[in-house]
Amino acid sequence: MKEATKRNTDLLPSVGHGTDRLVTRGPPAWFEEMDRWFEDLRRGLGFGVWSDFSPSTADLRTRLPAVDLADDDQEYVVKADLPGVSREDVDVRVDTDGIEIRAVTSTETEETKQDLIHRERSCSSFHRTLPFPAEVLADRAAASLKDGILEVRVPKKEPAAKREPIKVRVE
Repeated sequence: MKEATKRNTDLLPSVGHGTDRLVTRGPPAWFEEMDRWFEDLRRGLGFGVWSDFSPSTADLRTRLPAVDLADDDQEYVVKADLPGVSREDVDVRVDTDGIEIRAVTSTETEETKQDLIHRERSCSSFHRTLPFPAEVLADRAAASLKDGILEVRVPKKEPAAKREPIKVRVE
């Protein structure tokens, strides 16, 4: 019997493919590999039809938007990639020392073929909090969402003028 040759990379988790900047976190890649093994086993035993109704580990992931924070002399500019998210689903809160971005999206699909009805619902949410390096004027923040990119502009608070120390006479 021929022994399978193992490579060092066989033990490393694989990285998901895709060109978007949406970062996903979830079960390690080897859970997905185990799902494939069990799926092969179910098919081999004649239970393949049930796999259409069980969630895969990919469905259990949490989405985290890629976020950029830029310092533009007078203001901070925060950009977050939110593909497929409508402005009604986005909640942005700015405080004097940071920003919080939340979103919840849900979808529902239904497919009918002859007597079979297949209905799926999914919901995903994410939450990001970023501190600002300096104090800001939170009440003057402005946000816009265009082409899946959220942009929030937050003016910086003017630093207090540096004062010369006053000499106090000691008696």
